[in-house]
Amino acid sequence: MGSTVGTGSVYTKEDVEMEIANLTPRLPIAELMNGGIIKLQGANGFFNPNSLIDPSWLKNAMTIEEYREAINYINQCTAYAFIGLSKMYSIGDRPIRENLRTQAGITAVNKINQRFKSLEFIYQQTAQMMPMSTTYSTDPVVQSFARFNGTKGHSQIVFLYVKINQ
Repeated sequence: MGSTVGTGSVYTKEDVEMEIANLTPRLPIAELMNGGIIKLQGANGFFNPNSLIDPSWLKNAMTIEEYREAINYINQCTAYAFIGLSKMYSIGDRPIRENLRTQAGITAVNKINQRFKSLEFIYQQTAQMMPMSTTYSTDPVVQSFARFNGTKGHSQIVFLYVKINQ
């Protein structure tokens, strides 16, 4: 969410919900790894809730609806951490915002893990960046940035692992 220097308006609930709706369908699909662990790759703390290819991967530890609700909850908590923050900020503020985003995601995962004892969600923030089109965004700050720097931006890669407890 926003990443330029200056001051401006603040994020509202409507702003962040619109960004989630526009961003998450563009994120990668889930992968099944060795040992039956489900791996989701996300961007800036957000994940695609509709990315599970095969619901049987969940091994009845939760329903597909509960899975989608869990991913949506992580996305919502991550986005809501930005409500009230300025859409424009200095590069020096980026680590603070990354920390807010990460802490919101980890807190959401901890709450999900308390509810579902038959599986475990594991949140992993990385230092890796990935190129990403910003054409999805309705955020005027992102659109303005894209006009000057092209439609490609960079997002921080985050992983979410779902481990079924057997």
